Amino acid sequence: MKKQAILFVVLMMSLSVFSQRTHRVMGWKISRDLPKDELKLNLGSSIFGSFPEISYERILNTDISVGVSLGVALEEDIYPTHFLVTPHFRWFFGGDAENLQKYGAGFFIEANGGLFTIDDDELFYENGTYVSKSETAFGAGLGLALGWKYLTRNNWVGEIYFGGGRDFVNDGAYPRMGITVGKRF
Repeated sequence: MKKQAILFVVLMMSLSVFSQRTHRVMGWKISRDLPKDELKLNLGSSIFGSFPEISYERILNTDISVGVSLGVALEEDIYPTHFLVTPHFRWFFGGDAENLQKYGAGFFIEANGGLFTIDDDELFYENGTYVSKSETAFGAGLGLALGWKYLTRNNWVGEIYFGGGRDFVNDGAYPRMGITVGKRF
């Protein structure tokens, strides 16, 4: 009888230990063992625009993530933006909350902010001629983007998104688009 009681206690302890791998927070099923961080490179702007952009994203639950992107122009003559920091918030739709392999993937809507420096060219009329003056200006704004994220079984991530934002400082706009590849860890 004593052996059966010890076996029963060990069985209950093992069930309680293994049951903690997944838990629910406010109705969302979250697992502590699943990777929630992503590091990505924007291939679209890196190859075609000579503006490499690196992104970090953290999955908060099955359908919400936050992240930040950092881009720097390699050739300032071609790309008007010299430096761009874009914090973003993504809300994913159509994912299966019970299938934790596909959490933080699928169609998403992104709200973003932008802090950047751009070339500000002004044309003046002085002494009977037109003179162009170029300065670097700071910009800040808010924007939206739509996109799709694909997640493989090996935690490789591919996404495509398109959108833009309104520059409130210079009364202009900034682009938000990309084709990214990265790894979830």
